[in-house]
Amino acid sequence: MSSETLSSITDSMPPDILESLHSYVMIPVGKTLHDLIPPALDQYIAEITTPCAPPSSTKHVASECEICERSWIPLTYHHLIPRSVHAKALKRRWHTEDKLNSVSWLCRACHSYVHSVGSNEELAREYFTVEKLLEREDVRSFAAWVGRVRWKTR
Repeated sequence: MSSETLSSITDSMPPDILESLHSYVMIPVGKTLHDLIPPALDQYIAEITTPCAPPSSTKHVASECEICERSWIPLTYHHLIPRSVHAKALKRRWHTEDKLNSVSWLCRACHSYVHSVGSNEELAREYFTVEKLLEREDVRSFAAWVGRVRWKTR
């Protein structure tokens, strides 16, 4: 980052920001915003520009929903370990990094239902495979019900 860009960013910030960062020991005394901003921005830019890794659990688009087994309905891409908890799953060692991009192909109804089963943390900890989801009675009964539903025509 050029020093001009960095100066334009830091000059537009209120002076009490640096004071607050020092007060809460978020940056050591003697350091400035010029020391804090470049690494944070570099990390942010690297994160948002890195493409998603290819899914590890499926190499192709499935031909039917992996829960209700309907083959005539459009499918969606479901991360079995929700992306919002990837960092926590690694930190707490719920999963290894190679498992984070495991996916399943679900119809919209099943995809929505799976996310209603529990929070993203619960899905990551307990229901991180299609088999574990199907162990739940409520998921099996929903799949049986939705499997009988047909599209309504206008």
